[in-house]
Amino acid sequence: MNLPPMKPSASLARMKALALGLLLLAVVIYVVATLLTPRHPAWAYVAAAAGAAVVGALADWFAVVALFRHPLGLPIPHTAIIVANKDRLGAQLARFLGTHFLTAEHVRPMLARWDVGQELGRWLAQPESAARVGRWLQQATPALLNALDQTFVRQWVAQLAQRLLRQVDVATLGGQALAALTQHGHHQQWLNGLLQQMSHWAEQDTVQEQLTERIAGELKQLKYVGLDQMAARLATRKLVAALTHTLADVAADPQHELRHRFDDWMAQSIQRLQTDADWQARVATWRDAWLDQPQWNEPIEAWWHEVMQRLGNEAQQPDTALAERYASVVQTAGRQLLADATLRDWLNTQAQQVLLRALEGSRDNIVGFVAQRVEAWDAHDMSRVLEDHIGRDLQFIRINGTLVGALVGLLLHAATVIAIDLPLVRSWLAP
Repeated sequence: MNLPPMKPSASLARMKALALGLLLLAVVIYVVATLLTPRHPAWAYVAAAAGAAVVGALADWFAVVALFRHPLGLPIPHTAIIVANKDRLGAQLARFLGTHFLTAEHVRPMLARWDVGQELGRWLAQPESAARVGRWLQQATPALLNALDQTFVRQWVAQLAQRLLRQVDVATLGGQALAALTQHGHHQQWLNGLLQQMSHWAEQDTVQEQLTERIAGELKQLKYVGLDQMAARLATRKLVAALTHTLADVAADPQHELRHRFDDWMAQSIQRLQTDADWQARVATWRDAWLDQPQWNEPIEAWWHEVMQRLGNEAQQPDTALAERYASVVQTAGRQLLADATLRDWLNTQAQQVLLRALEGSRDNIVGFVAQRVEAWDAHDMSRVLEDHIGRDLQFIRINGTLVGALVGLLLHAATVIAIDLPLVRSWLAP
């Protein structure tokens, strides 16, 4: 794989020109000083320094160039090091990354200093951030709702509801609900409503006509004397009057005997629902029979579809306030997160655990990915990219080599002159 072409930076070009200029300057000084040495001994020192500077500059130039390519294009062994060893360097870099960076012991201290809850809460509490999240949620809502409205999702919701209902102890739960209802006397209010509805029902003409026909049908022996309808109407009026009177008495008297009987019946039912195994088994049987009905899931699926459609239609309206509601909820959540230190600590702990688990599970993949990416790069392109990034600093090696070489050459020449002037050395060198 070829890397995108990069134009060498002007800074690198300037540093190369500077290093080359120092080398050429050292060559010129060496030539001039060598020619002038017979005129004065001091020029020998200059020539020695300049010569050593040339050697140092050339040696360091060779070393720097050998990293990226063959010097002067000559295939000298152990040159173009990056090109020749790209894959091995990439594998070693990947292993170094996995060993010294992507480990729990190295990452955990950094995560411990990262207050995820504080930063997240501060960001969510900002109106701009909350509005941005609200708009994003509004835009994502139709697609999300459409995904949740698929046939298999509706079926899954219905099946989930069926499984959950089968696990519910309906008898005990119903007994507890009725106990809470009777504790505050709400069952008597329900009874009042029921009595009123029954009273209104009994007073309706259509109901009385039906009762008349039913009673007349039971009084067939009076049909032959023509008293069936008359007796039926008379019986109906008396029945309605008695029923209405009874319902009115019960509704008006909080201490009516029927109310006490109703209380006793409720208490017994509550007790049996919560303690009687036979009642509980019977209720469970009714529950299972209801859940086992064919097409039981159709109402659940239809309800789910209707809810998703309504929410989707609202989200697609241009003038909807859904985004504002989302933003309000998000901003409230951010403020709550800032105010609740316990919640922030919990969130930080969960985030650390999730990130560390993800790191442990993905470290080998990351290391392998780095090695594969380096292996896929073109060696020469990679060499040029690296040279452009670190070549400027490497030019200081050439510059320092030139200056250090000059200093070392000067010191060596001076030490040589001093050593030759020593009596012991003179006597040893004498013919």
